[in-house]
Amino acid sequence: MQNTFITRDDLRRAFVITKREIRDSLRDWRIIMPILFLTLFFPALMNFTAKAAVDFVSEYGAEIIGERLIPFLLMIVGFFPITVSIVIALESFVGEKERHSLEPLLSSPLSNIQLYLGKVLASTIPPLIAAYMGIIVYLVGLYINLRWVAPIQLLIQIVVLTTVQATVMVSAAVVISTQVTSVRASNLLSSFVIIPMALLIQGESVIMFWARYDVLWAIIFGLVLLNVVLVRMGVQLFNREELLGKDLDEINVVAMWKFFRKEFVGES
Repeated sequence: MQNTFITRDDLRRAFVITKREIRDSLRDWRIIMPILFLTLFFPALMNFTAKAAVDFVSEYGAEIIGERLIPFLLMIVGFFPITVSIVIALESFVGEKERHSLEPLLSSPLSNIQLYLGKVLASTIPPLIAAYMGIIVYLVGLYINLRWVAPIQLLIQIVVLTTVQATVMVSAAVVISTQVTSVRASNLLSSFVIIPMALLIQGESVIMFWARYDVLWAIIFGLVLLNVVLVRMGVQLFNREELLGKDLDEINVVAMWKFFRKEFVGES
């Protein structure tokens, strides 16, 4: 079993891969354009929406609806840019395999955990920076238009929630990328990441409109635990030889049953 304890040297070596991957991502306009749109235009649109909604409900004495809408839009502004991280993460390994650039990477002296961690960080950092910038643009616009200032606790919760949601999506997407043989297959399996996260956002929206912000800490704690499980699972399942040798996805029911029996029943 591989050791999943991350040392400072692991981080230093992982950042070598991270810098390389981020540099390559910044050259791809298909990644840059959505990030710029979701960082600059989308927060401005949400500002317009918030101001229009507040003005409308104020005419009918329902100011509380506008007050609850503003924090909800703050959460949405932070969430939308991190969805780009799924695209980057899904291509992290299988994309390089299709471009025939995976062999030199896997032959490097980096350990599995260093290589895996570098890919995860490279898929997470650019969208997260975009999300933070989008939140800043949204808050500045709110202050200019409505003189609204976010409570410190709520702002911390939104930033932390955005961060852990991004890391969970990336960790799950990288696991998918290491287990499939084509980008098409990884895109199909991405629904197992997108749909649960979309349902979670719907639940969070109810919490935001009821102003039960304390419940967000429980969600954050659960996401942190899930992220630890996904990262550990990804490192344990990561296999260089299988990445290079597997060319066809197939379902082996017998092998699945044997693995299940071994893990949950034991050898006896």
